[in-house]
Amino acid sequence: MATVYLLIGLQGSGKSVWANENAGWLEAEVISSDEIRNELEAQGKDAMNNGRVFAIFNERLERELQRGRNVILDATHARRTWRADSLAIARQHGSAAVGVWFDVPLVVCRQRNASRKGELWGERAVPDNFLLGVARGFEGPEAGEFDEVWRIMNGQAP
Repeated sequence: MATVYLLIGLQGSGKSVWANENAGWLEAEVISSDEIRNELEAQGKDAMNNGRVFAIFNERLERELQRGRNVILDATHARRTWRADSLAIARQHGSAAVGVWFDVPLVVCRQRNASRKGELWGERAVPDNFLLGVARGFEGPEAGEFDEVWRIMNGQAP
């Protein structure tokens, strides 16, 4: 049975770094919303179209689960509604669902975000007011939502 590791955390909480560092031992493919946004931008398409981004995101999840692969889903998933479709796909495939919650203080996320100077999605800073909005509406994992929850504090392994 495949496992879906669904990352949950604010921008700057360390999700992408964790995904790339842990994909090997988890034997998992990483699906990143930032990478999809970069692909769309390179094609001259609207990278801000969340509907398109997450349709591609979930198509890739479906494909990897059909192949029997473990998957790390790298996106904020900061609200239950934002993760519901991916969790439904995991359940349809009989996959285990692990919520990987990045419980990192907002001040740390804001500092990390402000220090980003790249041009690509995932390397560039998001506007501070956007990050604050995500933080205000943040919904951590709730009972019964996942088979297991790993809580990552300041980048430490579970």
